[in-house]
Amino acid sequence: MTRFLLLLTLAASPLTAQAVVDPGMSKAQVVERLGAPAFERTAGSASFLFYQNGCERTCGMHDVVVLEKGAVVDAVFRSAKRRYSGSSSSPRMIPAAEAIKARPTKPADADAPITIQLQGRKPAGGA
Repeated sequence: MTRFLLLLTLAASPLTAQAVVDPGMSKAQVVERLGAPAFERTAGSASFLFYQNGCERTCGMHDVVVLEKGAVVDAVFRSAKRRYSGSSSSPRMIPAAEAIKARPTKPADADAPITIQLQGRKPAGGA
């Protein structure tokens, strides 16, 4: 009977539980759920907590939690073990094969002028 209950318990629980980070959490709450970050950076009132995810070489980044004035405002996770319950600023991760297909087939004209339009502003000297 004890073995049956153990098997039933194991079958009912997920094999890998996700650590969920919610908007508004404090740094202490994030560390409680994810553990200590691999490293941390600060710029003004923003803090960035970086976590190893096992795909740094293939996905090109660590998992990162962004705090503004001590509260979570964003997170970008590539690890299946982590999830952000808010709206992440990160686009979805795509497989390498899809990224390779999306590359331009010819280089951009190096002599062409580059125009950058900021949101809500007109290009400099233009329409």
